[in-house]
Amino acid sequence: MDVTNFSSQPHWRHCYRNICTDNFVERKHSFPSPFTTSFKTHSRTKKITMSSEVVFNLEYLTRLEESARTLESTPQQRSEMMFKAQREVDAYLEQLSLDHPTGWVIPPKETQGQDKLVQPGQYQVQSGPNQVQSGPDRVQSGPDWVQSAPDQAQSGPDRVQSGPDQVQSGPDQVQSGRGPHETEPLPIQENGVSIDEVLRDFSRIGNEMEREGHPGHMAYVPGNSTAPAAIGDFLAASFNPYSLNVASCRRAVKMQQMIVQWVGRLFGYPSACAGNLTSGGTVATMVAMTTARDHKVPRSKDYSRSVLYLSELTHDGVAKCLSTLGMREAVVRKVPVDDKYRMDVNILRKFIENDVQNNLLPFLVVATTGTTDVGSVDPVPAIRAVATQYNMWLHVDACYGGFFVLCNSAKHLFEGVETADSIAVDPHKGLYAPFGTGLVLVRNGTLLRNSNTRQHGNYMQDQLTNPEDWNPEDLTFEQSAHFRAPRVLLPLQLYGVATFRDALQEKLELAKYLYLRLKGQAHIQVVEPVLSTVLFRIPGVSDNTNRALLREITTDGRFFITTTTVKGVLYLRVIIFCYRTHRQDVDVFINKVKDAVVKMELPEVEFCHAG
Repeated sequence: MDVTNFSSQPHWRHCYRNICTDNFVERKHSFPSPFTTSFKTHSRTKKITMSSEVVFNLEYLTRLEESARTLESTPQQRSEMMFKAQREVDAYLEQLSLDHPTGWVIPPKETQGQDKLVQPGQYQVQSGPNQVQSGPDRVQSGPDWVQSAPDQAQSGPDRVQSGPDQVQSGPDQVQSGRGPHETEPLPIQENGVSIDEVLRDFSRIGNEMEREGHPGHMAYVPGNSTAPAAIGDFLAASFNPYSLNVASCRRAVKMQQMIVQWVGRLFGYPSACAGNLTSGGTVATMVAMTTARDHKVPRSKDYSRSVLYLSELTHDGVAKCLSTLGMREAVVRKVPVDDKYRMDVNILRKFIENDVQNNLLPFLVVATTGTTDVGSVDPVPAIRAVATQYNMWLHVDACYGGFFVLCNSAKHLFEGVETADSIAVDPHKGLYAPFGTGLVLVRNGTLLRNSNTRQHGNYMQDQLTNPEDWNPEDLTFEQSAHFRAPRVLLPLQLYGVATFRDALQEKLELAKYLYLRLKGQAHIQVVEPVLSTVLFRIPGVSDNTNRALLREITTDGRFFITTTTVKGVLYLRVIIFCYRTHRQDVDVFINKVKDAVVKMELPEVEFCHAG
């Protein structure tokens, strides 16, 4: 063995071992300057013989080993850590199941479903073999009936309160600085602390966050996560395979490919498609846009005259990708939407014709199936026709709305998506995976591979490879990525696709239910939902008045909604997406809207104003 330059290590100045005599000797000086020597070991005498005297601090090495072995937890230690961590998780999730500490009680009229607009049993939907009924009175979800009638959701004083650390998430409570209960995380220290102290510190995050999994969180696109998804992450981190190369772990690659191909079939893609799990929708979009750039604009000198077409409601992450792709100087056209909040294809065509006449290069158009602001769906078949005419790449942003394709009542909204060149969809939305789970699909998988194929370094020259293998590392720019497949696959395997279909269908029905209930209220203008997003406002008043309505609805923190501005009009925006949100929650929300309008003492009117 070669030993080189130990002289810079201060521990060599103390107790050394004389390898030749197997005795310890004291040295007053540090190790000599760089040297190289060789040695051999005699198993009979357990001595190391060397051509010259060499000393080595085996005690120091032993101490390092003892410390390093701390990382090698025992089954008992792992069980203890998991048990204590689970207690913290259970405490947090129990908070999500509780009503707000103010003890809001749903009025009897609402709890008994006596509203004249929607009678019990109306809009019952049967979906899947278990025939899940999502009418207002009862939800059946498989062999065990889950009663969701409001008389089972009480919020009276006997309910467990979540304590003084309850975080208010209304618009007035969103601070840019430190909140009233915010503390600094436990610092990184030279020596470790107990698991109890670590977990106690971490659990404070539950009081210093937007509770995305709360049934009253109806802002943005709330994230959700299931218990099997969390277990999937635990398993992925524990086994920790390198999941981007068949040679490293074929089964991990197969798990990812199975998810990608299943999603491809949902959208009608051919088996020749390819894709990857990513860290989110923006990265999925960036991978797709990279493939579009390489295929449609192969020369960088043309970047400055390349044109990307979006609607005015396209997610802002799409345009952001241009900078990362090195196309900051490319032209971005924002196409107006029609009265249904869909991209206006006639205006799109005029934009393209004008750009061609001005020697610009239209290369990419993005359609959205489920805009974040409204939930509207662009006319993909018509956009595909325009893209084909002008030899453009068509990308579909299905990040929010994509998995509603599982629902029979929404399948027609995705007509034409099967012709798109690429799709981005987020399992951390519609499949309730943890944040950090996106998915990209490219219809012609070879194009994706050509844009991302990895040229291995010399250190991997001995790795056995097969040109027929489609390694995930050759289908994305990511390397050493987290093994994301289990967080998606385990819930699907455990619950079955039907459960996710029913959960998503329930959200569509709840959005329709909210729309019908608000539509019958005086002073309220409401936009009919396409998916699970509902916009409403008080018409004929200032934006400040509508913001006051928002504050009144959210002031106690029971619900978290926000505003959005669409075509110059400010609306209050509700998205029903959390799998814990059910009809009793929507009933409470409706009553809060009604009471808030009454408190504002608006003039008496006799109308139903629907958008």
